[in-house]
Amino acid sequence: MHRVPVGKTIAYAYGFTFGHLGTIIGLAWLPLVISAVLQFLPYAFGVDSGTTPENATAQGRQALEGMATGLLIILLNAMIFVPVVRQALGLRQGTAIVHFKLGVPEFRLFAAILLLLLVTFVLALGLRLLEVGVGLLASGRGAIAGILAVLSVLAASLGFVYAIVRLGFLVLSVTVAEEQISLVRGWVLTKGNFWRIFGIVLAIGVPLAIAYSLVVIGIIGPLRLFAPLPADPTAAAQAFNARFAILQQHMPLYIGLNLIIAPFAIGLNAAASAFGYRALVSPEPAESREIPAR
Repeated sequence: MHRVPVGKTIAYAYGFTFGHLGTIIGLAWLPLVISAVLQFLPYAFGVDSGTTPENATAQGRQALEGMATGLLIILLNAMIFVPVVRQALGLRQGTAIVHFKLGVPEFRLFAAILLLLLVTFVLALGLRLLEVGVGLLASGRGAIAGILAVLSVLAASLGFVYAIVRLGFLVLSVTVAEEQISLVRGWVLTKGNFWRIFGIVLAIGVPLAIAYSLVVIGIIGPLRLFAPLPADPTAAAQAFNARFAILQQHMPLYIGLNLIIAPFAIGLNAAASAFGYRALVSPEPAESREIPAR
């Protein structure tokens, strides 16, 4: 059984990202700008996407527009990740000033991402239904039943994390390198590597989460964001929502700042997946497979 080298994978992810930052920006900037424009359009037309229209027809139109925008953004992300992952795998060489290509590899990765999102949604829905069902069964049955309910939900939540980590870690590299859509392939390759992969995900995800959090804090303001909430639960919920309404009002600024962070997030995720994939597949098939430079 092959193992993912945690330290080497993390080192490669950061080394690739900062060493090829110019290339990553060249490959990603145009789709990122288009994604930012798509997110900004509602504000440009005076539509507050954070509120729900009272009219049912307007609600349906807003939902369809949001779904279409989300799908386009996922497709644009696929257009970014295909060349960046190929670069991280060593299947693409050289730099890039601009890149905008939509073909079979991009649609294939688009479909793979949608499949992963669908599986995540189904698992999350199942987890939520379990929480409701266990809560109803344990209601009024004493402390032991309550403890068992909490433990069962906790176990299911940990199982959810376990499944998503193993299914998602190699989805980029498997789809790009092997030219197939298969979550099962990533699941098989990552057998016995959950904790290693989880450590890698934390090493990449925590700094990115901190960066995004600093952006949110900078926009809302630390004093306002961390101010004490009222004791009344209803008032506390309203106060909490009011703080993030400020972020909604400054969403164009948030979108702009996201453009700065995005190339680092793209590079880190693509490189970690690529290095992990190379460590887990047999070297001969992985290196002998010729994929034309794109």
